[in-house]
Amino acid sequence: MKQFLDKINTLDARYVYLLIAGTILLFATADFCLIMRPQVSILMALDKKIAQSKADITTLQTNKQRLGQFQKQLDLARESMQDFNIMIHKKDEVPVVLKAISTFANEYGVKIDQLVPQPPEQKPLVQNENGKYFSQVIFVRANTGYHQLGRFLQRLEKERIFWQMDSFAISADDQNPQMHKVKMQMKILLLEK
Repeated sequence: MKQFLDKINTLDARYVYLLIAGTILLFATADFCLIMRPQVSILMALDKKIAQSKADITTLQTNKQRLGQFQKQLDLARESMQDFNIMIHKKDEVPVVLKAISTFANEYGVKIDQLVPQPPEQKPLVQNENGKYFSQVIFVRANTGYHQLGRFLQRLEKERIFWQMDSFAISADDQNPQMHKVKMQMKILLLEK
């Protein structure tokens, strides 16, 4: 080491400064490549994670404020699903549906002339793990007053007897102006497992 220092002392001052500058540059480059660069990479990765965490916290706070609203929507969806499930009948329950229609008609003063279930559709509307869902039309022809008909239909809808009204026609009775001839086709949902 002493010999090395002696050689440096014999050099011109310009070369000594260049040698010191080169050594400092060499150490700075080594420091940057071996020590600083991995630390900068780690800091950049941490910065991305911090930004993602901030975004997640903001989303969490927003969702926390909306939790009541989400709960109400979930309750409405469950209620809607429950109402829909009531509307689904098994294939062997068609006579029960016809009896319910006839019972409600008698209760509200609707005189049914014809109550005919049509054959169920051949192609299922939906198929899932519960089974196949089919639509079946029930044709109803009746004589009734306007208000009795309204109460009858309201009760059928309230009891979830039918899924949708396919067609509906009212015509006046020439012999009795207080009575109307009604023809309707309502669809019921049938489940086949």
